[in-house]
Amino acid sequence: MGSKPSVPKIGFMKERELPGKFIVVEGADGAGTTTMSKKLAEEVDAYWTREPAENSIGQKVDEMISGDKHSAEAISLAFAADRMIHLEEEVIPRLEKGKTVVSDRYYHSSLVYQPAMGVDFEWKKQLNREAIKPDLTVLIDVEAETGMARVEERGKDGNIFEEMDFQQEVVMRYRQLPEKLEEQIVKVDGSKGIQEVAQRVKNAVRGHIDG
Repeated sequence: MGSKPSVPKIGFMKERELPGKFIVVEGADGAGTTTMSKKLAEEVDAYWTREPAENSIGQKVDEMISGDKHSAEAISLAFAADRMIHLEEEVIPRLEKGKTVVSDRYYHSSLVYQPAMGVDFEWKKQLNREAIKPDLTVLIDVEAETGMARVEERGKDGNIFEEMDFQQEVVMRYRQLPEKLEEQIVKVDGSKGIQEVAQRVKNAVRGHIDG
């Protein structure tokens, strides 16, 4: 039997040992994570990526959250599988080369959205125990009413999360994350205009990129 390929073994909640910088942008629906993460990546000359990733499992995840055929546990497992492939194929190789990577969403979304669906938080955390910890996570904070108004304005994506009651739970859980995770999470007020929020996001990560 041939030897198994080497896979990075960097545990959840542990300091990573890679020379590049890994920055994550998080927030509830309508917070502007995609817009802000893309702007940030341009500002700091970083590789931009997102979750669910653009691989076959990521496409399946998008399909799963577009209807009510699958349990919250199945969705949790799919997200975790997509995340590890995303790390191994896109993120870690660039960090190993000293590059900066900016991701629109990461395991923080899973630690918020799936528990809001009823999944046990600690079980979900364990599913992600091999995911590397980012250098910094920027949480774009908006009230659920603001986020959902933006979603209505741009047009809904058609996923199962776009309901006011659910988003109120999501916002609450995001605000609790800094107390639950031993890592760098900076909250930015996302209620302002695009340029002002983008500047605040840039200011929040400047020291982590230059340090």
